[in-house]
Amino acid sequence: MLLYDIFRPEKKKHKGQMQVYVIRGRPSQCSVDPIEEIILDNNDPKHVIEKLSELSGVPTEYIYCAKSVLFPVEMSCLDIENKLKWYSITSDRLYSLELYSDGCVIYYKDKRETMKELTDKERSEIQEAEEARMKKISELTRGRGWLH
Repeated sequence: MLLYDIFRPEKKKHKGQMQVYVIRGRPSQCSVDPIEEIILDNNDPKHVIEKLSELSGVPTEYIYCAKSVLFPVEMSCLDIENKLKWYSITSDRLYSLELYSDGCVIYYKDKRETMKELTDKERSEIQEAEEARMKKISELTRGRGWLH
């Protein structure tokens, strides 16, 4: 059983390339898009941001991305905005997205989007849905050798 419906736009052409999963955060909707797969020629953050721009249609100067997380993804969409450290192509400090092997997961967003102000009811509904999703992931990954 698959945890995510993955769109596979390209295949690795040589060993130096890396396959990673990307998830676009939508702060204005307090949601995320389905996970997608991209092939990187290297792990340079500027190359990653250029690929994310190509995938999303968002200009590179508006792409923010966060360091990689492990698969399966166990982060609530309520936590993405505040628990991840976001970087842009214009960041003035050196950073690494910590992409060391195939299968890493990168979150990205359009920095022009502002975080939606949630009502208590909306927050409660999202928390309930996220708890059900986390429970399903836990059940599916138990015994499969994935680390939590």
